[in-house]
Amino acid sequence: MRDALIATVASAAHADWQKTFRAQNPDKPTREKTTTDHAWSERHGGLTTVDLLATPYEGLPLDWQGENKAGAEIAVDAVLHVADTGDRMDNAFIERIADVLHAAWVSRNPWAPDALRVPYSELDDVEKEKDRVFVRRAIKAYNTHMAEGARGSLDASRSPCQG
Repeated sequence: MRDALIATVASAAHADWQKTFRAQNPDKPTREKTTTDHAWSERHGGLTTVDLLATPYEGLPLDWQGENKAGAEIAVDAVLHVADTGDRMDNAFIERIADVLHAAWVSRNPWAPDALRVPYSELDDVEKEKDRVFVRRAIKAYNTHMAEGARGSLDASRSPCQG
C-alpha cells in the first residue's frame, strides 16, 4: 500500500505543480531541465534535457522524479502514522508535516536560493502551498485507498447469487 500511495501522491503533486507553474508563468510554455539519468536519455534518443511541463511524472527521468518521490514519502509516512494512531488529519497536521517537508527539501537542495532557505514559517503562502499539496494529496490518496478497500471487502463478501 505504501508504495502505491507514494506513486499516486508524487504523480498528483507533479501534475499540481505543472498546473500552478503554467498559471503563474503563462509566458513560459516549457520548463527544460538537464537530466543525469543515462537510461532515460538512451530511451529518448540521446536527449539530455526534459521538459518538466510537458512530461507526466511517470515519464520523468529518475533524477527529476526524485524530488516528488521524496516529498511523497514524507507525507505518506506521516499520514500512515496518524492513521495508525487515530490522530486527526486536520489543518494543524497539514502545517506540521508541510514544515517537515520544507526542512527536508532545504537539506536536499543546498543550491536553493536564500529566500527559500528559511524556516517554513517565514515562507510566503505561495511557497508554503508547494509543501502543503503533498500532505493534502497523501490524505486524499489514503482516504481513496481505504474507501476502495472497504468497497472491495463488501463486494468480496457478497456471493454471485446476491443481487
